Amino acid sequence: MMTARPRPALVIFDMDDVLCHYDLGRRLRLLASMAGTTARDVRAALWDSGFEDAADAGAYPQAGDYLAAFNERLGHALTVDEWLSARRVSMVPMAETLAMARAVAMQAEVALFTNNGPLVKGHFAELFPEAAAIFKTVHCSYEFGTKKPDPEAYRRLLERLKHRPEEAFFTDDKRSNVQGARLAGLAAHHFRHAGLLAEELAGLGFTL
Repeated sequence: MMTARPRPALVIFDMDDVLCHYDLGRRLRLLASMAGTTARDVRAALWDSGFEDAADAGAYPQAGDYLAAFNERLGHALTVDEWLSARRVSMVPMAETLAMARAVAMQAEVALFTNNGPLVKGHFAELFPEAAAIFKTVHCSYEFGTKKPDPEAYRRLLERLKHRPEEAFFTDDKRSNVQGARLAGLAAHHFRHAGLLAEELAGLGFTL
């Protein structure tokens, strides 16, 4: 007979499309308006080129270096506030999952782990105050020199948080990120909607 896994001591939430709806198109359109170009060109220069992936994996650990490289590819000198406004406009808080996170935080340690760079980390409370009020521990992938779904990203996160994989539970909207977490030894849930996550958390022993 299998022994039930104990309630996790640590619950880790992804950010975009788990705690907030993320609209990249809206962000691209605002950046294009600021730079006097097209959303398609912005996407090609910064996302399709692999720049943002590299930044998420730690290529630009200093915020100033990241923004300078971003602006060079964009062809326009954005200020930090302008960059933040374009990021913020793409984010709509998801009340149901935020409420779940708040409830879980009263019963276990919670952390937020997102594939992002230093500007998101350094200005998290401005970008997402609803989550900042819940999560005292926020980590972005660039801090670890790699990104989800690399299993090493989760191992380095857990080392930082001083938890073993078997003590942790993780949820993310990307199946590949869930698979990476499982390879690192975490219990993990593929987020599709709040109801299914609520069922999973309740099954783990959390009161929501």
